[in-house]
This record gives sequence, structure tokens and C-alpha cells, in this order.
Amino acid sequence: MSQRKSIPVPVKCMLWGRAAGRCEFLGCNRPLSWHSKTKKSVNLAEAAHIVGLSKDGPRGEECLSTQLAKDISNLMLLCHECHETVDADGREFPVLLLRKMKVDHERRIATVSAIDAARQSHVLLYGANVGEHNSPVSYETAASAMLPDWYPADTTPISLGMVNSSFTDTSADFWSIESAHLRNMVAQQIRPRLASESIRHMSIFAFAPQPLLMLLGFLLSDIQAAEVYQLHREPPDWRWREEPVSFDYVVQEPVDFKGAPALVLSLSATVADDRVTAVLGGNASIWRVTVNDPHSDFLRSRQQVRQFRETMRRLLDRIKARHGGNAVLHVFPAVPVAIAVEMGRVVMPKADLPLRVYDENRSLGGFIHALDIGGGCCPEGGVR
Repeated sequence: MSQRKSIPVPVKCMLWGRAAGRCEFLGCNRPLSWHSKTKKSVNLAEAAHIVGLSKDGPRGEECLSTQLAKDISNLMLLCHECHETVDADGREFPVLLLRKMKVDHERRIATVSAIDAARQSHVLLYGANVGEHNSPVSYETAASAMLPDWYPADTTPISLGMVNSSFTDTSADFWSIESAHLRNMVAQQIRPRLASESIRHMSIFAFAPQPLLMLLGFLLSDIQAAEVYQLHREPPDWRWREEPVSFDYVVQEPVDFKGAPALVLSLSATVADDRVTAVLGGNASIWRVTVNDPHSDFLRSRQQVRQFRETMRRLLDRIKARHGGNAVLHVFPAVPVAIAVEMGRVVMPKADLPLRVYDENRSLGGFIHALDIGGGCCPEGGVR
């Protein structure tokens, strides 16, 4: 840290500790105890005054400059480049802006350093093309969304998706290629680490067509401790909210149980019966899980996810009791990404009916068969 006789050593040490040895300028966060190129240990920190050290300096004030010269609340830990930047033009970087940078940085450091070691979680990223849209999943946004409940156990995520895939969900081979790749990646990257107990908890961030998300959840199962996150539209992030406090899922049973059992998950959009009967015929026995107002951003809280799991465990048992153990359950999902993953996680391959999962593709005329889950559908190599 550059020598400033006006700043006592204990104050400098406290500043170092609160900033965790990193530049507090917004967007920099550069480590200041070693050189980024040579990797040698070196002190690159400078203590910068928010209210200037003298009344004639950047952001200087007649009385406050003297009063706050040694006050830690008026000091920022900066690298040389950022220090020169904020002092080059005090009007561009006023006192209020710099104070906010300092407070936000030190609050983040305090939050991260307060997390118990038992709160480590491995970041799992999975993405596949949805129509023409690429996956918006990244390690940086995932790590930010986990705090303060969990923090990344590693500096790199477990990535399961195909990199730069040219296949879209309108391609003839999309489902077979993507599902085979996902099964192989889970078997290679996750199963051995679960067996060795090097993974104790996972934070799952996934964006892909809903059948693939359900397959991901099925392969991971609900035996492994994990938290599944949801991509929200407003505001656009993966952080769970506290609301809604009061919430219920609505389960609707068919009039009779003679036709092929169909499970409609009408949560992020309304799925009319005729879209199901167009695939299964008019005799389909349609079970429905919905909410009072289906829309794409209804899922806001962890509690809603827990309620969905509880609802589905009871419902899958009831459907099997009504249709018999030899039936196949046809699933037509319109759900948020986290619900799709959790739907796969709650399925018990030895207890529940196998699922035949459909994907709605307007360019192909409606719901099409995408893949199968459960029963004898999980080949050797899955976590199950």
C-alpha cells in the first residue's frame, strides 16, 4: 500500500481486511497482493481518500478533509490505475458514488466470508438450444445467485451441455443426440464424484427444452442434496424471492380413467385439452396440475418449488393406482425450467409409471414425442 503518513498502520490493516485485499472500484475487484502477470507476491494497494486529503484535492472540502483524513469510512482500497482514475476528475467520481462502491464491495466481502464451510455447493450448468435461442447460463450469474445461502465449492462449474451445438429442437435427430449426450455427461462427470463423495451438494442452473430438463432431473434424482434455480424475467436473474407467501397448486382429475393417462402441467401457459387429444385421441384421461393464473414468471420462491414436489409425489401415486402399474404416463409440460428439472427428480423409477414426454413445437404442428423417462428408459450409466 502506498505510504501515506496521515493514515495509521492499524487503519490500513483494517482497510485491507474489509476489502479482502481487492480493489474496491466497481467492476475492477483486482487482487492487490500479487501481480496478475508474474504471479509474484507484491503490494499493489493504494489507500484512496473519498473526501479528498486536502481541501484543494479531488473531492476536497474545507473542514471534512482534515476531519476524515484518518477515518476508515473515508478510505477505499484501490489499485494504482483505479486510484488515478477517480482522482483525475473528482466531478466524474463524486463522494456519494465512491461511498456506494466501498459499501457494496465490503458488504459483499462480509457476506461471502461469513458463510460456513458446510455451505459449499458445486455449480452445475446445463444448456441446450431452445428454438433459435442459446442457453443464457453462465458461471458468474450462477455464483452470484447462490449467495448468501451457498457458495461455489470450485472455481469452475460442472458443465453438461453440448458446446456450440448446431442442433435445434426442430432437427430430426435433436432429441436422440441431446439426450444421449446428457446421459453420457452425467455418467462421466457426476456419477464418479457422487460415489467418491467429493460432491455433497449441487446448485443446478439449467436452460433447455423441457423434456431435456426433466431427463436431467431424473438422472440426478432427488437422493442427492441439490437446489434447482429458476431464471426470472423481471428482474432478469436467477435469485429466489421471498414471495409469494400464500400459494397453492390446483390438481384436476379426469372424469373417467379408461383412456391413456395424460398429465398436463399447465403452469407457465395454458394447455388446452384438444392439444392433448390431438396426440392421444379423444379417449385420453387427462390429469392436470395448474395455477390460478398460468404465466411464464409465476415461480418466484423456494417454497413454491417444495410445494410442487410434494404435490407431484402424491399425484404420481394416485395416477398409478387409478391406471395400473403397466400404464405409461404421457406428460405435456408448460412449466418454468426449475419445475421441469424437479419433475424429473421426483420420479422414482421402481415405483412410478414410466413417462413419455412431449414437447410443444409450433413449427412442427403442436406437441411431439421427445423422449422417455423411467421404467426401462434409463440405460446403464445414469445416476439412478
